[in-house]
Amino acid sequence: MKPFYFIVIFIYCFTLSAQTISGVVYNNTSTLQDIKIENINNNVSVFTNKNGEFNIKATIKDTLLISAMFYKTQEVVVKPSYLTETFVIQLEEQKNVLQEVNIYGTEKEKLADIEKTQSSLRNQILEDIKNNPHLYGRMPEGNLDFIKIIGLVAKLFKNKNKAEPFKPIAYQDLNTLFNKKHTLFNDTLLIETLNIEKDKKFLFFEFLEAKNINSKLLSNDKEIELLETIINASEEFNSIIKNFKKHKTN
Repeated sequence: MKPFYFIVIFIYCFTLSAQTISGVVYNNTSTLQDIKIENINNNVSVFTNKNGEFNIKATIKDTLLISAMFYKTQEVVVKPSYLTETFVIQLEEQKNVLQEVNIYGTEKEKLADIEKTQSSLRNQILEDIKNNPHLYGRMPEGNLDFIKIIGLVAKLFKNKNKAEPFKPIAYQDLNTLFNKKHTLFNDTLLIETLNIEKDKKFLFFEFLEAKNINSKLLSNDKEIELLETIINASEEFNSIIKNFKKHKTN
């Protein structure tokens, strides 16, 4: 009988040990990428891939915390069935988040303050370029430092032709642009240069779409103008995120 009890105990302990479980996260229209999944029992965190899929170490009865900006946070308790099959999580949009983001003033006032700051910063950069031209050459990797010279060279690429029918840049345009291994428009620019948090990359794309940026800037000869536009938008976006986090902690 002892071997039998030993086998039962072994199987029981095995089922309690951490195993890899799989899941998919989506909203009411599609799967969601870069959604944070955290096992609060073992402090392990992962993010969903482009198909909304994730894998995480967990045991039965562990609690998974699913969180993302503009979605209601959810807690899921791991069930035995999760160890053998993929489970699905649907996130619900948090409708009142935008109201909290705008709590620090009207949209017009916020834009006016940001534009004033950006204008002042651009003037300082231009003045520094004139006084210290040797500092604005090439970076160690051999690439031009676009952030430093953007205010100076962008004027050369302004479109002076007659206006054509306006078509704004869409979310999918941005997703495609940053997914084709572009030498300039890539994750390094977003995360390391513009300080966009990794889990807010696609939220930033939605923000850019809402800015109604002219799709003509997607052409190769308009890259400098597009870069300037994205830089300006990133400063505004990061300011909104910072104020939102500050408001939540108060």
